[in-house]
Amino acid sequence: MRFSRAVTNRANVVLDDWLPPRLRDSRPFVWAARRLYDRLPIEIDELKDVAFSLSRAQYADFYQRLQSKLDQGDTDLTAASLDGVLDAVVGETVLDVACGKGDLLARLRSVGRRVVGCDVAVSAGDRAIAVAGLALCEGLVEQLPFADGAFDTVVSTHTLEHVQHLQAALGELRRVARRRVIVVVPRQRPYRVTFNPHIHFFPYRWSLLAWTGTDRVVRCDLVGGDWLYIEDRPA
Repeated sequence: MRFSRAVTNRANVVLDDWLPPRLRDSRPFVWAARRLYDRLPIEIDELKDVAFSLSRAQYADFYQRLQSKLDQGDTDLTAASLDGVLDAVVGETVLDVACGKGDLLARLRSVGRRVVGCDVAVSAGDRAIAVAGLALCEGLVEQLPFADGAFDTVVSTHTLEHVQHLQAALGELRRVARRRVIVVVPRQRPYRVTFNPHIHFFPYRWSLLAWTGTDRVVRCDLVGGDWLYIEDRPA
């Protein structure tokens, strides 16, 4: 079934904010969450318990095999957060980390940016077809295969909530960005059972700033139901 990001955000508000935690983590929710995914090496409700002890290869394999019955289309971004990202990009060269199906890459290239996409599983599923003609490479956000300051702007949307090593990932985004880092993460409360493979959660603005710090922050606001974070790098 295909749902827009706006629809899933509204559903998360109901599930996360209106239901009591005891019900939210109950067996019916475990069953429903497991039904959304097929043939995973780790059950979706057990991922948080083991994610931080898996090797990088094991974690990458999990994502390469991840198939959900919920399809959010070509992008996880809402229209408002997509506009926020596009408006915030500076310079000519842009790296999209965890580029997915390449929708953001295609939009950036259409307005004259020189773009590169990086993802842990660019060859998985239909991604190789969806992003045909764009410059792609495989790589982990915690260990990007690029030189320091290689891109004017580095964008990573709906990525940090998945990574094993959040500080390392932030450090890599900053390292390869010459002028600006743009991040989008979902506003979501932590529960044992979630209908997605997230292992980090940012229910409040300070939940994100606690990881990023406040130095050089241009913006950190709720936009389209998700946090839009923009940081300028030192000259």
